[in-house]
Amino acid sequence: MTPKWIFFDLDDTLFDFSKASLLSLQKLWDETSEIRERFDNLNAFLENYHTNNKHMWELHESGKITADFLKGERFRLTIAPDRNDFEIQKFSRNLNDRYLRHLGECNAPMEGAKELLQYISRKRLIGILTNGFTEVQYRKIQTTGLDRYIQRMIISDEIGIQKPDSRLFRHAEQATGATPQSTIMVGDNPDNDMQGALNAGWHAIYFNRKQKPFASASHHFLGQIDSFKDIPDPILESL
Repeated sequence: MTPKWIFFDLDDTLFDFSKASLLSLQKLWDETSEIRERFDNLNAFLENYHTNNKHMWELHESGKITADFLKGERFRLTIAPDRNDFEIQKFSRNLNDRYLRHLGECNAPMEGAKELLQYISRKRLIGILTNGFTEVQYRKIQTTGLDRYIQRMIISDEIGIQKPDSRLFRHAEQATGATPQSTIMVGDNPDNDMQGALNAGWHAIYFNRKQKPFASASHHFLGQIDSFKDIPDPILESL
């Protein structure tokens, strides 16, 4: 019998990344005088970092830069855009390491995620399909306690392929025995999660917590939800 899998994105789906990232960046601000010396206030630091981080991730997901380059460069561009010497590179990597450590220590499951996974685990195998970094993604689900419900994690950082590339979805099938016809993807990103899954022939449910539009005429698109607490019965049954 073909196993029935449901894969979740991790960040901003099962794990409240926005909340955890804010807390982690606030800790960096509090403990790092060099950041406070460059920016007038915390909000200025956050805005600058998010701009650089978004740009770096766009380059990484399009295959133009490596994950290793992204990790240091997003902080170098934030704190010292006019410098690129060994010392500033070392300092930027240290900031990144501390940020990821703080992130992995945040107990920030999405509201209702634990209860939903408990329900789904009665009839499906549960996996995670994420574009995040290996060293922190495992710590996130361990810290939140969600790891007890997860049978398999597929992390792009380990495979070298990013969502929405269909090859990552094919890898997940090969690693788990899942088939497109019996597999569902739940995620918050219209391109990486939704279109990526649909292009791979998977079913998809859009976790539209941030109210970003997505529409598809594909019969594999099962609908959207904005919370794990009150899921409509037709979607709940498909899970």
